[in-house]
Amino acid sequence: MAADTASTVQSTSPAQDAVRRAALLAALDVVQGGAEERFERITRIAREAFGVSGSFLNLAGDDHLTIKSQQSDQPFGPTIPLDDTFCGRTLSSPGPVLVPDARVDARFRDLPMVVEDPNVRFYAGVPLRLGSEHLKVGTLCLIDPEPRTLDDDDVALLQELGIWAERELAAGADEDRVRSVLAGLEPNAVTVPGWHVTGMSVPHGVVSGDFHDWHVSDRGLHLTVADVMGKGMSAGLLAANIRGALLAHGAAPAPRAVGAVESQVAPELSRAESFATLFHGVVDPATGVLEFVDAGHGLVLQLHADGTETIHRSLDLPLGLHPIGFSRTTGSLELEPGDVLILVSDGALELWDSTLASLSRLGGLYRNSADVETFLGRIRARAASHDPGDDLTVVVVARDA
Repeated sequence: MAADTASTVQSTSPAQDAVRRAALLAALDVVQGGAEERFERITRIAREAFGVSGSFLNLAGDDHLTIKSQQSDQPFGPTIPLDDTFCGRTLSSPGPVLVPDARVDARFRDLPMVVEDPNVRFYAGVPLRLGSEHLKVGTLCLIDPEPRTLDDDDVALLQELGIWAERELAAGADEDRVRSVLAGLEPNAVTVPGWHVTGMSVPHGVVSGDFHDWHVSDRGLHLTVADVMGKGMSAGLLAANIRGALLAHGAAPAPRAVGAVESQVAPELSRAESFATLFHGVVDPATGVLEFVDAGHGLVLQLHADGTETIHRSLDLPLGLHPIGFSRTTGSLELEPGDVLILVSDGALELWDSTLASLSRLGGLYRNSADVETFLGRIRARAASHDPGDDLTVVVVARDA
């Protein structure tokens, strides 16, 4: 299990990674707090196992390093300029970094902590990664004033301790802070004469891999429901990226918007070994015609004013799985006066029997509710009593009779 020596350490992280790293850390309830035993025990074990003068768990912002936990003869911190540290360079390495003697290494010998107290000679560190893209957000490292090296078993142990630290960091997501961020992603209320649109999302956990959106342009009322494979923070981050990409093309016709978004997010979905189903369309309020692209979503229920219903399916593949160079199918439907369109994620099916028959039961629940708020309240109540085991999103679009 080879480690990078000083001769293979690359340049510091690009500015874009620094900004993304700082943003990801902002969603963790660990940066500003004091010492925590869950991190202290990791650095304590590291120092004792390797017999070094110092062990550290560091979190990297855009230009500084925050020492979250340290066991050291000469304590540092709490923050250090990132460029003045070994760890700043560890972030740019794909794996462990091993520096047997920093004093004779051209890349490190001018660092303040090498030429001044504590006169570091030996350094070993592993980057800590978070999120679906495994973004490097910090390091677990060892230092000592005496030159030394590590064998393969030592490096493997340091990596295992790093994995432990990553899991503790991921478990430290601040639910209140993440929820406030997600609340900022909720669509604003819109006013379209003769139409009403509302919706809800219930995450399975802290962060939802679903998202829904609506907005108005000169083209009409734009509607979106998407569902990223998976749950939790990684799915939530992917969903936020897809939503942001879609908003950047907010005024475009549905086929053009989805095509642009797909070319932008497909590589990211591939790296994360994920995919996303997406329904995106634009309603002409005057005619009730909805032009849409359904990328593998297929969970669209139209309740007609005459009491009948139609389930609109999809034969297209999700984002991240659709073959490059092949056009997507464009669909169209008409909402007559008194019609209602209900868009859901697959968490809604899990409220009953997981089949499409659940859509009909959802429609019956809507027809038996006094108003849309009562309907959504009943959905929330059922989700509380029948855990869907997945993120749940419901959007209702109604045309006045």
